[in-house]
Amino acid sequence: MTIPVTKASGKSEEFDIGKLVNSLVRSGAPEDVAWDIAGKVSTQVTHSMHTHHIFRMAKKLLRQYSRSSGMRYSIKKAIYSLGPTGYPFEKYVARILKAYGYSVEVNRIIKGFCVTHEVDVLATLDDKRCMIECKHHAGGEKPADIKIALYVHARFEDIRKAFDIEEHRNSHVQEDWLVTNTRCSSDAIKFAECVGLKVLSWRYPEKMGLEKMIEGKRLYPITILPAATRNTAQTLTSRDIILVDEISSMDVESLMRAGGLDNQTATLLKRQANELCSSASCPVS
Repeated sequence: MTIPVTKASGKSEEFDIGKLVNSLVRSGAPEDVAWDIAGKVSTQVTHSMHTHHIFRMAKKLLRQYSRSSGMRYSIKKAIYSLGPTGYPFEKYVARILKAYGYSVEVNRIIKGFCVTHEVDVLATLDDKRCMIECKHHAGGEKPADIKIALYVHARFEDIRKAFDIEEHRNSHVQEDWLVTNTRCSSDAIKFAECVGLKVLSWRYPEKMGLEKMIEGKRLYPITILPAATRNTAQTLTSRDIILVDEISSMDVESLMRAGGLDNQTATLLKRQANELCSSASCPVS
Protein backbone atom coordinates (compact mmCIF):
# COMPACT_ATOMS: atom_id res chain seq x y z
CA MET A 1 0.00 0.00 0.00
CA THR A 2 1.35 3.43 -0.94
CA ILE A 3 1.14 6.29 1.53
CA PRO A 4 1.03 9.90 0.27
CA VAL A 5 3.16 12.33 2.28
CA THR A 6 3.44 16.13 2.11
CA LYS A 7 6.68 17.80 1.04
CA ALA A 8 7.83 21.15 2.47
CA SER A 9 6.59 22.79 -0.72
CA GLY A 10 3.09 21.55 0.06
CA LYS A 11 3.09 19.08 -2.82
CA SER A 12 2.14 15.45 -2.25
CA GLU A 13 4.30 12.45 -3.14
CA GLU A 14 4.39 8.77 -2.25
CA PHE A 15 6.51 7.81 0.74
CA ASP A 16 9.68 6.23 -0.62
CA ILE A 17 11.62 4.16 1.93
CA GLY A 18 14.55 3.89 -0.49
CA LYS A 19 14.91 7.68 -0.59
CA LEU A 20 14.99 7.78 3.21
CA VAL A 21 17.62 5.01 3.30
CA ASN A 22 19.81 6.88 0.79
CA SER A 23 19.68 10.09 2.84
CA LEU A 24 20.70 8.17 5.97
CA VAL A 25 23.58 6.46 4.16
CA ARG A 26 24.80 9.84 2.88
CA SER A 27 24.88 10.96 6.51
CA GLY A 28 27.32 8.18 7.35
CA ALA A 29 25.01 5.42 8.59
CA PRO A 30 25.94 1.88 7.46
CA GLU A 31 23.40 0.52 5.01
CA ASP A 32 22.05 -2.08 7.43
CA VAL A 33 21.54 0.58 10.10
CA ALA A 34 19.89 2.90 7.53
CA TRP A 35 17.43 0.17 6.51
CA ASP A 36 16.69 -0.63 10.16
CA ILE A 37 15.96 3.04 10.96
CA ALA A 38 13.93 3.52 7.79
CA GLY A 39 11.91 0.41 8.57
CA LYS A 40 11.07 1.69 12.04
CA VAL A 41 10.13 5.11 10.67
CA SER A 42 7.96 3.62 7.91
CA THR A 43 5.69 1.97 10.49
CA GLN A 44 4.91 5.43 11.91
CA VAL A 45 4.28 7.24 8.62
CA THR A 46 0.66 8.30 8.26
CA HIS A 47 -1.42 9.70 5.41
CA SER A 48 -0.28 13.24 4.40
CA MET A 49 2.42 13.37 7.10
CA HIS A 50 4.96 16.13 6.41
CA THR A 51 8.38 14.97 5.22
CA HIS A 52 10.12 17.21 7.76
CA HIS A 53 8.37 15.19 10.51
CA ILE A 54 9.51 11.94 8.89
CA PHE A 55 13.10 13.14 8.72
CA ARG A 56 12.90 14.37 12.32
CA MET A 57 11.91 10.84 13.44
CA ALA A 58 14.76 9.37 11.40
CA LYS A 59 17.24 11.87 12.81
CA LYS A 60 16.23 11.01 16.38
CA LEU A 61 16.85 7.30 15.75
CA LEU A 62 20.08 8.05 13.90
CA ARG A 63 21.43 10.03 16.83
CA GLN A 64 20.89 6.99 19.05
CA TYR A 65 23.26 5.15 16.74
CA SER A 66 25.75 7.98 16.23
CA ARG A 67 25.59 11.58 17.40
CA SER A 68 27.92 12.74 14.61
CA SER A 69 25.82 11.02 11.93
CA GLY A 70 22.76 12.69 13.42
CA MET A 71 24.42 16.07 13.06
CA ARG A 72 25.38 15.37 9.44
CA TYR A 73 21.79 14.42 8.70
CA SER A 74 20.89 18.05 9.53
CA ILE A 75 22.91 19.54 6.68
CA LYS A 76 19.97 21.01 4.73
CA LYS A 77 18.50 22.65 7.83
CA ALA A 78 21.96 23.92 8.77
CA ILE A 79 22.25 25.76 5.45
CA TYR A 80 18.79 27.27 5.93
CA SER A 81 20.04 28.54 9.30
CA LEU A 82 22.87 30.51 7.70
CA GLY A 83 20.34 33.36 7.32
CA PRO A 84 18.48 35.57 7.93
CA THR A 85 20.52 37.52 5.35
CA GLY A 86 22.18 35.83 2.40
CA TYR A 87 25.67 37.12 3.21
CA PRO A 88 26.78 34.11 5.33
CA PHE A 89 25.62 31.82 2.51
CA GLU A 90 27.76 33.77 0.05
CA LYS A 91 30.75 33.26 2.34
CA TYR A 92 29.88 29.58 2.63
CA VAL A 93 29.69 29.14 -1.16
CA ALA A 94 33.06 30.88 -1.47
CA ARG A 95 34.56 28.43 1.07
CA ILE A 96 33.16 25.46 -0.85
CA LEU A 97 34.63 26.68 -4.14
CA LYS A 98 37.96 27.45 -2.50
CA ALA A 99 38.12 23.85 -1.24
CA TYR A 100 37.66 22.73 -4.86
CA GLY A 101 40.62 24.77 -6.07
CA TYR A 102 39.07 28.11 -7.01
CA SER A 103 40.49 31.43 -5.97
CA VAL A 104 37.60 33.50 -4.66
CA GLU A 105 36.54 37.06 -3.88
CA VAL A 106 33.31 37.96 -2.09
CA ASN A 107 31.20 41.03 -2.94
CA ARG A 108 33.37 42.25 -5.80
CA ILE A 109 32.26 45.45 -7.55
CA ILE A 110 32.40 45.17 -11.36
CA LYS A 111 31.47 47.86 -13.86
CA GLY A 112 28.91 46.79 -16.45
CA PHE A 113 28.00 48.54 -19.68
CA CYS A 114 24.79 50.01 -18.24
CA VAL A 115 25.30 49.88 -14.46
CA THR A 116 27.79 48.80 -11.82
CA HIS A 117 27.23 45.38 -10.25
CA GLU A 118 28.06 43.92 -6.86
CA VAL A 119 28.94 40.28 -7.58
CA ASP A 120 28.33 37.88 -4.68
CA VAL A 121 31.33 35.66 -5.47
CA LEU A 122 33.96 36.01 -8.15
CA ALA A 123 35.69 32.65 -8.59
CA THR A 124 38.65 31.81 -10.82
CA LEU A 125 40.01 28.41 -11.86
CA ASP A 126 42.52 27.78 -14.64
CA ASP A 127 42.16 31.35 -15.92
CA LYS A 128 38.36 31.03 -16.17
CA ARG A 129 36.62 33.75 -14.17
CA CYS A 130 33.08 33.01 -12.98
CA MET A 131 30.47 35.51 -11.80
CA ILE A 132 28.36 33.80 -9.12
CA GLU A 133 25.00 34.94 -7.80
CA CYS A 134 23.96 33.24 -4.55
CA LYS A 135 20.28 32.87 -3.65
CA HIS A 136 19.63 31.74 -0.09
CA HIS A 137 16.23 30.62 1.15
CA ALA A 138 15.83 30.53 4.92
CA GLY A 139 13.17 27.83 4.91
CA GLY A 140 10.79 25.74 2.91
CA GLU A 141 11.32 24.25 -0.52
CA LYS A 142 10.51 27.25 -2.73
CA PRO A 143 12.61 26.71 -5.86
CA ALA A 144 14.63 29.38 -7.59
CA ASP A 145 12.42 30.26 -10.56
CA ILE A 146 13.11 31.48 -14.07
CA LYS A 147 12.93 35.16 -13.01
CA ILE A 148 16.06 34.64 -10.92
CA ALA A 149 17.83 32.86 -13.78
CA LEU A 150 16.91 35.69 -16.17
CA TYR A 151 18.16 38.28 -13.68
CA VAL A 152 21.51 36.54 -13.16
CA HIS A 153 22.13 36.11 -16.87
CA ALA A 154 21.15 39.71 -17.68
CA ARG A 155 23.76 40.98 -15.20
CA PHE A 156 26.37 38.72 -16.78
CA GLU A 157 25.56 40.02 -20.26
CA ASP A 158 25.89 43.62 -19.07
CA ILE A 159 29.33 42.89 -17.57
CA ARG A 160 30.43 40.99 -20.67
CA LYS A 161 29.33 43.83 -22.95
CA ALA A 162 31.40 46.29 -20.93
CA PHE A 163 34.45 44.10 -21.40
CA ASP A 164 33.86 43.77 -25.13
CA ILE A 165 33.76 47.56 -25.51
CA GLU A 166 36.46 48.57 -23.00
CA GLU A 167 38.60 45.48 -22.64
CA HIS A 168 41.48 47.30 -20.96
CA ARG A 169 39.24 48.72 -18.19
CA ASN A 170 37.23 45.68 -17.14
CA SER A 171 37.72 42.21 -15.71
CA HIS A 172 36.75 39.57 -18.24
CA VAL A 173 34.10 37.21 -16.85
CA GLN A 174 33.63 34.09 -18.96
CA GLU A 175 30.90 32.27 -17.07
CA ASP A 176 27.85 33.05 -14.97
CA TRP A 177 26.54 30.83 -12.16
CA LEU A 178 23.41 30.65 -10.06
CA VAL A 179 23.96 28.92 -6.72
CA THR A 180 21.02 28.24 -4.40
CA ASN A 181 20.44 26.10 -1.32
CA THR A 182 17.07 24.88 -2.65
CA ARG A 183 16.09 23.48 -6.01
CA CYS A 184 15.57 25.30 -9.30
CA SER A 185 12.34 25.17 -11.25
CA SER A 186 12.30 23.16 -14.48
CA ASP A 187 11.93 26.39 -16.51
CA ALA A 188 14.92 27.95 -14.77
CA ILE A 189 17.04 24.89 -15.56
CA LYS A 190 15.79 24.76 -19.16
CA PHE A 191 16.67 28.43 -19.65
CA ALA A 192 20.06 28.00 -17.97
CA GLU A 193 20.98 25.05 -20.19
CA CYS A 194 19.92 27.04 -23.26
CA VAL A 195 22.03 30.16 -22.55
CA GLY A 196 24.97 28.52 -20.76
CA LEU A 197 24.17 29.69 -17.25
CA LYS A 198 25.66 27.21 -14.77
CA VAL A 199 23.30 26.15 -12.00
CA LEU A 200 24.44 24.65 -8.71
CA SER A 201 21.54 23.77 -6.44
CA TRP A 202 20.21 21.05 -4.20
CA ARG A 203 20.53 17.79 -6.21
CA TYR A 204 21.44 19.58 -9.43
CA PRO A 205 23.51 18.79 -11.37
CA GLU A 206 22.60 15.20 -10.53
CA LYS A 207 26.17 13.96 -10.13
CA MET A 208 27.57 17.06 -8.41
CA GLY A 209 24.80 19.04 -6.76
CA LEU A 210 25.44 21.34 -3.82
CA GLU A 211 24.89 18.56 -1.26
CA LYS A 212 27.40 16.29 -3.03
CA MET A 213 30.04 19.03 -3.14
CA ILE A 214 29.57 19.53 0.59
CA GLU A 215 29.74 15.83 1.44
CA GLY A 216 32.60 15.24 -0.99
CA LYS A 217 34.98 17.29 1.16
CA ARG A 218 32.98 17.37 4.43
CA LEU A 219 32.45 21.13 4.17
CA TYR A 220 29.90 21.46 6.96
CA PRO A 221 28.68 24.95 7.99
CA ILE A 222 28.99 25.87 11.67
CA THR A 223 25.19 25.94 11.93
CA ILE A 224 25.18 22.13 11.82
CA LEU A 225 26.53 22.09 15.39
CA PRO A 226 23.77 21.95 18.06
CA ALA A 227 25.67 24.49 20.18
CA ALA A 228 25.64 27.06 17.36
CA THR A 229 22.52 28.98 18.36
CA ARG A 230 21.28 31.73 16.06
CA ASN A 231 23.12 34.46 17.98
CA THR A 232 26.31 32.39 18.23
CA ALA A 233 26.21 31.55 14.52
CA GLN A 234 25.70 35.20 13.58
CA THR A 235 28.64 36.19 15.77
CA LEU A 236 30.91 33.55 14.22
CA THR A 237 29.97 34.25 10.60
CA SER A 238 30.42 37.99 11.13
CA ARG A 239 33.98 37.13 12.21
CA ASP A 240 34.49 34.97 9.12
CA ILE A 241 34.27 31.60 10.87
CA ILE A 242 32.09 29.58 8.52
CA LEU A 243 33.11 25.91 8.49
CA VAL A 244 33.11 23.28 11.23
CA ASP A 245 36.72 22.36 10.46
CA GLU A 246 37.74 25.96 11.19
CA ILE A 247 36.42 25.50 14.73
CA SER A 248 38.00 22.06 15.03
CA SER A 249 41.41 23.42 14.00
CA MET A 250 41.46 26.00 16.84
CA ASP A 251 42.04 25.47 20.54
CA VAL A 252 39.39 26.77 22.93
CA GLU A 253 41.30 29.92 23.83
CA SER A 254 41.87 30.84 20.17
CA LEU A 255 38.19 30.17 19.43
CA MET A 256 37.14 32.46 22.28
CA ARG A 257 39.31 35.27 20.89
CA ALA A 258 38.50 34.78 17.22
CA GLY A 259 34.80 34.13 17.73
CA GLY A 260 34.09 36.53 20.59
CA LEU A 261 32.74 33.65 22.70
CA ASP A 262 32.64 32.79 26.38
CA ASN A 263 34.56 29.74 27.59
CA GLN A 264 31.51 27.51 28.01
CA THR A 265 30.20 28.11 24.49
CA ALA A 266 33.63 27.79 22.89
CA THR A 267 34.33 24.55 24.75
CA LEU A 268 31.02 23.02 23.69
CA LEU A 269 31.42 24.09 20.05
CA LYS A 270 34.98 22.75 19.98
CA ARG A 271 33.90 19.38 21.39
CA GLN A 272 31.05 19.01 18.88
CA ALA A 273 33.25 20.11 15.97
CA ASN A 274 35.95 17.60 16.95
CA GLU A 275 33.35 14.86 17.23
CA LEU A 276 31.93 15.59 13.79
CA CYS A 277 35.32 15.98 12.11
CA SER A 278 36.68 12.84 13.76
CA SER A 279 33.86 10.74 12.28
CA ALA A 280 33.67 12.57 8.96
CA SER A 281 37.35 13.31 8.25
CA CYS A 282 36.95 17.06 7.79
CA PRO A 283 39.58 18.75 5.62
CA VAL A 284 42.48 20.47 7.31
CA SER A 285 42.12 24.26 7.20
